[in-house]
Amino acid sequence: MKKFLLAFLVLPIIGWTQGLYNNGADIVVASSGNIVISSGNFTNANGGLVDLDGKIYVDGNFTNNATNHVFTNVGTDGEVIFNGSGTQTINATIAKYVDFEKVTVNNGASVVLPAGDGMTVNGTFTVNGTFTSETPNNEDIGGSLIASPTEGVAGSGTVKIKRFFKVNGRWQYVGVPMTNQASSIFTENTTSGNFNPNLYTYDETYDANPDPSNTDYSNFQDATLNYNQAWWNGQVQSSAGSPVNLTPAVGYITYNENDITATFSGGPDKLNDSAAYHPKLTFTANDANSDYYDGWNLVSNPYQSAIDWNSITRSKVSNTVYLWDGDNGNYVYYFSGNDDHLHFNNQTLNQSGSARYIAPMQSFFVKATAANPTITIPASARVHYSSTMYKNEDNPPVRDYDYLKLQIENENNHIDQTVVRMAEDESISEGIDSYDAYKAYAVYTDVPQVYSIAYGIPVAINSLPVSNDEEIKTIPLGVVAKADGIYTFSVVDFNNADFDKIYLKDAKNPSNPVYIDLTLTSEYQVFIPQGETRDRFSLVFAKSATDIENHGVDQNNNTIVYTANRILYVNMINRDNANVLVYNALGQNVGTFKASEGLNEYDINYLPTGQYIVKVANSNYTKVQKIVLQ
Repeated sequence: MKKFLLAFLVLPIIGWTQGLYNNGADIVVASSGNIVISSGNFTNANGGLVDLDGKIYVDGNFTNNATNHVFTNVGTDGEVIFNGSGTQTINATIAKYVDFEKVTVNNGASVVLPAGDGMTVNGTFTVNGTFTSETPNNEDIGGSLIASPTEGVAGSGTVKIKRFFKVNGRWQYVGVPMTNQASSIFTENTTSGNFNPNLYTYDETYDANPDPSNTDYSNFQDATLNYNQAWWNGQVQSSAGSPVNLTPAVGYITYNENDITATFSGGPDKLNDSAAYHPKLTFTANDANSDYYDGWNLVSNPYQSAIDWNSITRSKVSNTVYLWDGDNGNYVYYFSGNDDHLHFNNQTLNQSGSARYIAPMQSFFVKATAANPTITIPASARVHYSSTMYKNEDNPPVRDYDYLKLQIENENNHIDQTVVRMAEDESISEGIDSYDAYKAYAVYTDVPQVYSIAYGIPVAINSLPVSNDEEIKTIPLGVVAKADGIYTFSVVDFNNADFDKIYLKDAKNPSNPVYIDLTLTSEYQVFIPQGETRDRFSLVFAKSATDIENHGVDQNNNTIVYTANRILYVNMINRDNANVLVYNALGQNVGTFKASEGLNEYDINYLPTGQYIVKVANSNYTKVQKIVLQ
């Protein structure tokens, strides 16, 4: 690589009027040296590096096309000064963000960090002109800024942070990145001319009397109270529309007729980018039967970059963060523990990749577990990361425990997931503890829900202790079907370290339940009527097939026959093609069909009300079952 030493001992100022293009060179600017780029751009490419102890004055754009971050031997003394009279841009994708030492935006200069680009400032970031972090017109990442945790942002100019919020026809969980920001950003008049007051935070202290009966978690309410009141108590302003100032690190939700491109603006002193945040959390014991309803706090990412949940410290707070996904109408869960022995780290539900990194100005739920909870979001948690770039699980653990991630999907491809995991370890308690995650129900009308049940409480992540002498372990499941229909259970991931067999038990017919071996069959389709059920499905972990047979399970019962809405369903699990014959009470054949492996549907609406016999048979197998048509 070429190397240019620009010490400027005799001529301390070197000027370029056509711009400076570093095509892979290693440029050194000593502390006494200055580079002035007037009426031109600075461009770094092909692995070029700059060792800067002096100053670079730029009147044009600053662009990094190399895979490195431009500067090497990064300290806090080298300074880049934006000195142009028009708009200047800092062009560097998130992966190629610029790692500045010091940055100054001179009076009269206007610097823009475009959407999807990133910059870090290790020394003082002085804004005497205007600095703007842009946002795209969609849900992609905006400009990502990380300022020095010790030097911060100074100056007499203006900082603008823009953010796109997709709120058209849906609720969006939001936050603010600066102090002194008015709620009118989210509640201004709509296109219909009506004032939109839909801006809320969540009031954890809302206490109901009497205590809930815990019989209808899916609606977060029962016959005597409505926990939606916790949202109403947290309404930020009345319908009169008097704006109030919003607080960084506090979580809000908003709804509008149209998508919002919010511009947060203020002096550099309003951008508290260097300090740690300590959102106020509460834990109010308002549920005597369990703590399901207790301790839910809505907080937000107060920075202009993503934050790493693994770097957020917490005390008496669950290890799970709950993120609302408005596009899919469901919560995304991310669990991060710190027990290396159990390898229970980095678990994501309802998203194809890791949800470890929380987008800027995104609010999220955390659940306090006891009185006096605390959470700290340090400046060191900031990262340049596009939250829309789903990645595989970070450093996936080598699991030494039994584990199953189960998914339910409806006919409109909406999904929900749950995890059950077991380990022979004393740190896993019998009760719900820091290794578990409570179920946060989706509120959209077309998203099914699945969860396991621990001590009568719905949980999305269920971690259980297992003793060496346990041959079989049964975990009840809960399912919420938002409408009658065909639902598909599927295995997203599993590990049978100690238990050789994992079954999905369907007890639609309690006297003759069906066991689907999930280690062999990854999908199971079944008709489920609308409503919530907790007494039909369960997971069964068995040390061996022999163990489950000793418990009276017929593993050969792999053909399921039932009716719903005058449709005959025949589910063939690991079965060859067969004939389906329907007989009336007189023994007359009133229907003949063909069945193949999987779920088969037959319209028998032509048959009158009454009892019928269904025979499923091929050369190797016969199943006979009675059905009743209403």
